Amino acid sequence: MEDAFRATVYFNGDLYQIITMAQGMLNFADPDVSPQILMPTTTDAELGGALRLALSKSRQVTVPEFQEILKSGIVQKNAKERQALIMQRHGYKNRKAMMRKMACCWITADKAKIEIKPTHHKNIDGYSGISNDGPEIIFISTNSGDAELGAALKEGFSRCTSAVP
Repeated sequence: MEDAFRATVYFNGDLYQIITMAQGMLNFADPDVSPQILMPTTTDAELGGALRLALSKSRQVTVPEFQEILKSGIVQKNAKERQALIMQRHGYKNRKAMMRKMACCWITADKAKIEIKPTHHKNIDGYSGISNDGPEIIFISTNSGDAELGAALKEGFSRCTSAVP
């Protein structure tokens, strides 16, 4: 998708994590944008608005910028710090307890539509796409309201699958 904006959203029943993605040679959590953590009681409109904000901050980086970010280790450091903070704030005994029921949707948007792609949770650390063009993928107009976008994201999570016990 040309001029695509990306985000990754996680949900485990206790909280949503909305992460703005940047694109270089690979997609990666943008170290310059703080993730948003929302409670499960968040309204559809709040969830949709938070997702729209994350997508609006998505950016492309050049190959040299990407290589510099990769070499710095900042993406991995930020992920570890974010997970430690969430575990502390929400009382998880360990990372496995936090990740066990964590579903993930990959979000891609362009000027016309937003694609919500549910994933398969294959192990504690890994997700894979269920398909490239299957019926589980949700498409919604970028002109949709925040409440409609939030509801579509929640529907996306209901379509996620998991092999994690």
